Amino acid sequence: MMARITMIMLFLLYMINYADKTIAGYSAVPIMTEFSMNEKEWGLVGSSFFWFFSIAGIVGAALSDRIGTKKMLAIMALSWTVIQFGAYAIAGLPMLVVARVLLGIGEGPFWATVVSHLNKWFPEERRGLVYSTVNFGAFVGAVASAPMIVALIDSYGWRFSWAFMGALSLIWLLVWLWIGKEKPHVTVAPAKGAAPTLPKAKWSDISGILLSSTFLFCFLIYFAQIWGTTFASVWEPVYLVKVFQFTNQEMAYAIAGTGLLAGLMTILISSIGDRFFKKHRSYRKSYVLVGGVSIILGGLCFYGVTLVQSTVFVLIFLCLGKGFAFSVGTAASVIVSSLLPERTGLLVGVLSSLVTLAGIISPLVTGAIVQSAGDIGTGFGNAMIVNGLLFIICGVLFLLFVKRNEQVSQLAPPISHVS
Repeated sequence: MMARITMIMLFLLYMINYADKTIAGYSAVPIMTEFSMNEKEWGLVGSSFFWFFSIAGIVGAALSDRIGTKKMLAIMALSWTVIQFGAYAIAGLPMLVVARVLLGIGEGPFWATVVSHLNKWFPEERRGLVYSTVNFGAFVGAVASAPMIVALIDSYGWRFSWAFMGALSLIWLLVWLWIGKEKPHVTVAPAKGAAPTLPKAKWSDISGILLSSTFLFCFLIYFAQIWGTTFASVWEPVYLVKVFQFTNQEMAYAIAGTGLLAGLMTILISSIGDRFFKKHRSYRKSYVLVGGVSIILGGLCFYGVTLVQSTVFVLIFLCLGKGFAFSVGTAASVIVSSLLPERTGLLVGVLSSLVTLAGIISPLVTGAIVQSAGDIGTGFGNAMIVNGLLFIICGVLFLLFVKRNEQVSQLAPPISHVS
């Protein structure tokens, strides 16, 4: 029971986490109008969130291994509360950038800490579905909350909506301090002939993993996903409002509908990976195969957006593209978390931190592409092509080079949990 409660709490926190990320996108048009910003300047704002995200992610994830994941999650929730209430102090572009930089620092260690915490509660063969279920909170936070957030922005202003998210973080923190637990009682069921405990990780082991083809191409495919999710959070609202002339509420409902369907797709895709894993006991024949094929299909859908004229078909292709392409971070996390179980927090922290380079680059590149095209519709079409090609290339490389013929029997035995 406590395992399910833990998963629900982390699902809710991920909702808040991604709503905090994407609320700037929903606020883009009024903020750009208020501060007289162009597309390149808005790209700078979108990029700034990730400037120190990587460093904070690595440091915070390593710290979570030392102080405990429950405390680290509480510290992050508290930081989001303070930073989002600080929206009332923002008076121009420099302060807006500072606010997003600080929020990025506060959110940097999030996914690695979540993965490390979940690994204490769920056995290996269930983690793909568990990760994707918690990850669905990101879709819910980013898109299902869109109508509510946009309504708050329209009625009370973007600063109030940011502070509202800070209040939600505070409420979650209070509940977490009351009911959250660090880990369950566990019993280890070692495989026959296997050592019952894992040796302490050495730096030579860690550095070898970080330089392995498995880690490098997991990084690459996750990089592509973050490129796409950053595009969706920073630019998709602007795309729908300025290219298709959606009202703010129409934009919100369109993003909510397509995003929720895409999120359900990621759960289904991840569950297929789990099923293949149970059948074959091979990462190569499960998470690698499913993740690689999925992001390639996502790339084809993003490219397909440029081939249709109907708004309905554009939304359908965007929905399918996000559903296929945005599921691969789960596959990458499952694979990397298996490489050195005693340092899961550090390894996934390094992975999730490094991929945020995409978050820095993607908004700037997209802003430059859109602005240089002259026509905003053509500019966004070019950006969609770049997204699609990136997904396809990374998917092919992932399929070719990650965990060739590596069997789960080479890894640590699963853990039986008692909740």
